[in-house]
Amino acid sequence: MWADNASKIDMLSYEPYAELIFELAISERMNPVTIGLLGNWGSGKSTILNLIENKINSCSDKGNIVSIFINAWMFEGYDDAKTALMEVILRAIEENKSISQNLGDKFKKLRDRVDWIRLGGLVLKGIPMMLSLSMGNPLPLLLESIKEIDWKDQKELEKLQNAILKMKDLIKESGQDNVVENIRKFREEFEQLINDSKIDNLIIIIDDLDRCNPDRIVETLEAIKLFLSVKKTTFIIAMDEDVIRYSIKRKYPHIEKDDIDISKDYLEKIIQLPIRIPELSDLEVKNYMLLLICEMFLKESKLDELLTILKEKNIFVKGEIINQNDILSILDLEQSEWDCFKNNMKREDFELQLDVFSRISDIIAATLKGNPRQAKRFLNTFYVRKKLSEIQKLNLDLSLLAKLMVIEYINIDLFRELYKWQLENDGYALALQEIEEEVLKEESGDNQHDNEIDQNSPWLKPIMKQWIKVEPTNLYNYDLRQYFYLAKESIKEKNISSLNLTADERKWVNELCSEELNDTFLEKKVEEFKVNNEIDHPKVVKGIIAKYQHDRRKKLRVLIFLYKHFPDLRKTLEEEIKKMKINEVTLPEITRIITLKNVNAEGYQAIKKHFLEEKKLSNELWEKIESSFNKSKKG
Repeated sequence: MWADNASKIDMLSYEPYAELIFELAISERMNPVTIGLLGNWGSGKSTILNLIENKINSCSDKGNIVSIFINAWMFEGYDDAKTALMEVILRAIEENKSISQNLGDKFKKLRDRVDWIRLGGLVLKGIPMMLSLSMGNPLPLLLESIKEIDWKDQKELEKLQNAILKMKDLIKESGQDNVVENIRKFREEFEQLINDSKIDNLIIIIDDLDRCNPDRIVETLEAIKLFLSVKKTTFIIAMDEDVIRYSIKRKYPHIEKDDIDISKDYLEKIIQLPIRIPELSDLEVKNYMLLLICEMFLKESKLDELLTILKEKNIFVKGEIINQNDILSILDLEQSEWDCFKNNMKREDFELQLDVFSRISDIIAATLKGNPRQAKRFLNTFYVRKKLSEIQKLNLDLSLLAKLMVIEYINIDLFRELYKWQLENDGYALALQEIEEEVLKEESGDNQHDNEIDQNSPWLKPIMKQWIKVEPTNLYNYDLRQYFYLAKESIKEKNISSLNLTADERKWVNELCSEELNDTFLEKKVEEFKVNNEIDHPKVVKGIIAKYQHDRRKKLRVLIFLYKHFPDLRKTLEEEIKKMKINEVTLPEITRIITLKNVNAEGYQAIKKHFLEEKKLSNELWEKIESSFNKSKKG
């Protein structure tokens, strides 16, 4: 099994990226600089950060370089991510005794300024804006004014009063009562602290920023720009660019000019050097899956030796496939089997699983969209089911288990259809026989279509034909019950988190489901969605359906607009609309459904008939609303 986090072993050949960023980070000429390591969720950003940190920690000949590794997710529970980040960095410097011993009370001074900035933000959140603009020292006025406000939460009132009183104490000590002045002074004193500490370069590595909520993301970026980006500092920030841009757009609404992209301009001001991790090719995903098998079985020293030899042969640079024979040849098991494997690992199991995944790697790699984390998750699920079968003494064919998992992964609807077929015939999916024979006959060069199979069937799409051809074939001869028993959580409908949506697809689900869009802007957004040919439209529609599984009224609004613009999805959308309960279909919902009359009269009549005849909705109510709607259209 593999942990769903950063790997400490470079099986993706990301070493060149780590080396490049490391050299940029320690370059005196580039300093100060903020480097953005950009890649989608699960693309391997954290692995590269680990490689960079290891390089920094081992570069004793490069001067006095200090690195701080920060997980941005830790700021989620704080009122203010800006000051939380400032505190973490100050604490890390202070805890490094080799550089902090001669800095005296400089840390206290900076911490006081951090407190001032945090408390100032807290106060301004709790009072009317007019008071925040008061000239001079506003604190006496604030203390009087908050007593006049009708506070529903007594704890919030006490929190605000304590903050103001603490600010009062800080003003006495510092002699400054201006937030802007404290920000300016913090930058100056922080830069002086770095100089006095004799640090040549303070490298701050920030991971998991894209897991935070949008406000935290923007606050962290602003803290870097406003407070911390001074001489002798380098920031390396790993981020999913789409998530960051979405957060910026939420914080700073769009300006109605086609030539202005606030999120793009904002990021360019923060990130001086963007480094993008490309998606893995299908071939690279196949190689990665085989290396993950090697990692599970081999001792670390033997795995390092294998990776070193593969790199020396330029396998990764040339884009060559790693096959089972290459791996076995390098390991030379006849001579060194005793020294290769981890405890309890067996050579026959190792070779069997290399063989299994070599055969399915083509098709599974094509569905993983270049994402190494998804490769880990697929393999983890495989090994969970393998272990469960062993505990329950089930006699599984691992090749068949892997093949069924592939269809479960690439097309959950066909997986469920296969489940129904085997359910009808005591475990044997006999309905698959005609489809398999059709595909295998085509493979042999016989293009005669003797079977009455719809050539537009999803079973005959290229990726499914490829799946059918993977050994073992003739699945209708196998009792599949125990395999579906192990996959019973997938037989039921899944929620949005289980749909394996890409970052772009998740973004479209969120944007199309935004309650901030009125109908005019929602229609415009659906039109933009329609012309985006890089998106899997049916998959996004599934995401919308899953997101609104418990709120069908909100879902209906989006489905109506999708129905108008996607003729090929209308049958699916009709079925979803029909799932609405009788108490959910009131005047606004009926009115929306009636708008489909002029889009697709046949589909509209089918929906209407369903609600009137099967759901027993009032025919009189429907006709009354339809009549009123028709009159308004004529008017």
